[in-house]
Amino acid sequence: MKKTLLVMALVLLCASTSYAQDPKVDIFGGYSFVHSDPNGLESGNAHGWEASLTYHWNSWLGLTADFDGHYCCDQTMHNFLFGPQISLGHGKLAPYVHGLVGASHGTSTGGFSDTVLGFAFGGGLDWKAGKSWSWRIAQADYLGTRYGDLTQNNFRLSTGLVFHWGKR
Repeated sequence: MKKTLLVMALVLLCASTSYAQDPKVDIFGGYSFVHSDPNGLESGNAHGWEASLTYHWNSWLGLTADFDGHYCCDQTMHNFLFGPQISLGHGKLAPYVHGLVGASHGTSTGGFSDTVLGFAFGGGLDWKAGKSWSWRIAQADYLGTRYGDLTQNNFRLSTGLVFHWGKR
């Protein structure tokens, strides 16, 4: 947690010196919640963090690298996802959708540790709050994983700050 706060403070400090009307890069960091539904087994809730970096190729298409960590009791899940993001607006409110795929790594204190395919489909809404930053009001994703022989149909909800860097 201390490392996450340190990284967030560093990003805030650096982003405050950069202004971009149409940013080339967006950096997001914030709180994340996951509701896990492992196909008939007991569902659960986990809290954690999410961070992403989106490089904008043009005014509507970007490439996103998305990382998160969620923690519940003796279990952890970290996702490392990548894919396209489509911007649906550029005003005070900026909606977007994305499709991400990559790896999901889960562990538990009982000795379980596995890395499997992970993917997320969803989108969000950013509110431009300042010259070089926005508040990600909400990002909602279907987060799919397949640990063991069961598909986990998870729901991920995140919120936090987005810092804009560079100029398109």
